[in-house]
Amino acid sequence: MNPVERPLRARLQLAFTLAVVVFGTLNIVVVGHLAYEALRVEQGRRLDFVARLLAQRVTRPLLVDDRLALQKLIEEGRDLDPDLAYVVVRSRDGGIQAVSAYKDAAEDLKPAGSARDAHEYRQVSAGILEGRLGDVFVAAPEESLRRPLAGVVFAVAAMVLVFLAAGIVGAVFVAQSVTRPVGALVRFTSDFRLDEPLPSLAIDTRDELAQLAEQLGSQAKRLQEFHAEARTRERQLARVEHLATVGRLAAGVAHEIRNPLAGIRSGLERLLRLSGDGEDSRRYATVLREAMSRIERTVQGTLDFARASEVTVEVVDLAEVLERALVLAARQLEQNRVGLVRDVPARLPEVEADRPRLQQVLLNLILNACDAMPDGGELRIVAKAAGEEIQVEMSDTGPGVSADAAAKIFEPFFTTKPMGKGTGLGLAVSRAAVREMGGDLELVAGSGSTFGSTLGATFRLRLTAWKGPA
Repeated sequence: MNPVERPLRARLQLAFTLAVVVFGTLNIVVVGHLAYEALRVEQGRRLDFVARLLAQRVTRPLLVDDRLALQKLIEEGRDLDPDLAYVVVRSRDGGIQAVSAYKDAAEDLKPAGSARDAHEYRQVSAGILEGRLGDVFVAAPEESLRRPLAGVVFAVAAMVLVFLAAGIVGAVFVAQSVTRPVGALVRFTSDFRLDEPLPSLAIDTRDELAQLAEQLGSQAKRLQEFHAEARTRERQLARVEHLATVGRLAAGVAHEIRNPLAGIRSGLERLLRLSGDGEDSRRYATVLREAMSRIERTVQGTLDFARASEVTVEVVDLAEVLERALVLAARQLEQNRVGLVRDVPARLPEVEADRPRLQQVLLNLILNACDAMPDGGELRIVAKAAGEEIQVEMSDTGPGVSADAAAKIFEPFFTTKPMGKGTGLGLAVSRAAVREMGGDLELVAGSGSTFGSTLGATFRLRLTAWKGPA
């Protein structure tokens, strides 16, 4: 995994910090400008009020030309506003009638309207008797606005710093609350292995990240299940390949054995005819002949299993084929005292199958049921249509099939019959042939805890119903 070059936590903290700094700077600029304008408006109102008031009060001293009273009035007028810097009374022709001293004692008195006034003072005038006697000029220094403005800006800056500190703390908290679950998700994905237990993924944030963690864990579990299924299928395919190899080998061996067996059987038949009435010779010859027959059945079953794919599918009347199989098995049913119960509709739909192979499959199932009930019982055969399939179920009242045997019942050379009674190829050959016909053969019920049926065993044959000409 590549190293993280830009951690999410650092990026979130930087984003929060920049947002607070930018927002605070804008606040300082905007609030400072608004505060300055408000202070200017307020100062202008005060200066205008003082100028008008003094213009009214100096009218009488000007009319009587009382310089002392005039000077006293403007000195007192300067005290009306603590920010007032000077007061100047000018005559109509521009001459200075009276002037108050600047508050800054170090500065020399300069006439109103000078360069010093224009840059450092704000000046307001009011006409005396509507300007007929002159004007009163009052001025306040710009510094008087800067001091309260600096206080406002300082307060805003302090507030921004507080917000910045709180924002950084909040950024750290938010970053951790987001990056901690994300880090857990990253660790989960890096530690996840298909063949190992799922890593721990505990996220209890109760938000979308928790839902993402839940879905990720669920998908990882499903991925492991798919992987396990794929491995199982690989093993099954390997087993199928192995069985195919064994089948080809068995077919070759069977061909090699069958010809010598034919010669041995012929010799035994001649020996039996030449033995005359010798009781011991006839008895041993009979035993050998039965042994040869069993070997021939095994070889033939092996060949049938190897050629199980060689089927020809056609339209077949399932009821008719079933009836022929029952006719062939009638002697075995009678000998084992097996009662037959049939539930086969008169108009059962035709199926797509290989007629000889299907008859052999049905006959094999019937004979297996007879072998499972040597002391008598009942065989129930039910045929029915199920959607696009035709199903035939054969249920016996024998001892059933155990759970362990059920898992291997269709494997070649596996049999539950006593030694010498079966080759273990019948069900394997039957299932292979039925699957090549497009159907399937399965064990659906048997005794034991796995199936829990009151019957001995039930096999279900499924074939595709013929849909008629296209």
